[in-house]
Amino acid sequence: MKYILQISKLDAALRQLQTAILLYFNSRDPVSIHTLAAAAYNLLRDIRDSRKEAFAMSKDAGGIPAQYKKAFRDLLSKSENFFKHADRDPNDIHLFRTQGTEILLIDACDAYIRMTGEEPEYIALFKRWHATCHPQYYRNDSDFYKTAMKMRRFYGENDRFAFFQDGMSFKAKI
Repeated sequence: MKYILQISKLDAALRQLQTAILLYFNSRDPVSIHTLAAAAYNLLRDIRDSRKEAFAMSKDAGGIPAQYKKAFRDLLSKSENFFKHADRDPNDIHLFRTQGTEILLIDACDAYIRMTGEEPEYIALFKRWHATCHPQYYRNDSDFYKTAMKMRRFYGENDRFAFFQDGMSFKAKI
């Protein structure tokens, strides 16, 4: 193992995101997945802001009325903050709703693609899995949607490990 790595913020975000996706597909620890996904998401959001790029991310709370935006952001950040900090509440207990992790993951995947024009394999795989499980969020006339529906019939909504194992080679089966 190297002792010194030269890593950009974008590379750090990609590494965190890909590791979160790998853990996700292998049904590993949800807290670790969420923590990595949130770290990648936050890095990508900060990079987007510094570049003054104009695409929305979920914590921007675009469709939320102004008086509820802070509460919405706090709700999205509650688990990630609980998992990172104990300065105010070292003995607290948290009810973790894991659905928020998928929101962070898909949002971070989209942000990475928009910023780099690249779609690394794990990101492409997660996007296809997300479309397979949540087709209502995709245009039903797109090729991406049609592929996702074929994959849904083949894998169902619950066999993410088999989906991951087959990986991108599934495209050849369609």
